[in-house]
Amino acid sequence: MSTPKATTDDLLDEGFAASQFAQNDGDPFTDYLQKVLQSASLWVEQKCSAAIYAAMVSGTYAFDCAVKAEVAYSSSVLFRRRYAFVDAAVVNGLAKDQAALLAELRKKELAALQDATYWLGEAMQASGTDDSGLYDGSGMASGIVETGRYPSPNRALGCP
Repeated sequence: MSTPKATTDDLLDEGFAASQFAQNDGDPFTDYLQKVLQSASLWVEQKCSAAIYAAMVSGTYAFDCAVKAEVAYSSSVLFRRRYAFVDAAVVNGLAKDQAALLAELRKKELAALQDATYWLGEAMQASGTDDSGLYDGSGMASGIVETGRYPSPNRALGCP
């Protein structure tokens, strides 16, 4: 099991606080964040391989990108958990603004996951690894698009 490159302080710097998750400040919240970071480090390591992850040493661009990927992935997880916490708090009188808050948390969760994938790709490129497996699609497109009122000259020749 890998050791996260990011720290709990990195997540605290993102603005996450114990009160957002119905917890008190201190060691229990730090442990909570550490578990999320552990999951993030496993995600990054699985995507790029254990050897490449281990080779990302402090003071390099690849390391910095790996830290950003872990923080972004952790942020995505924490936004999802925050969403569940706020959704459960409807009985506490948050119903008026709840829909807007929940929509914003969903947007932030998705944006954080996109950031994580971007920074992971940067870390992999900086390590000399192909990052094309991270992205959806093949990068190939085919087809003909006709615009305007006149048909394509290729149609007259019997071509599609």
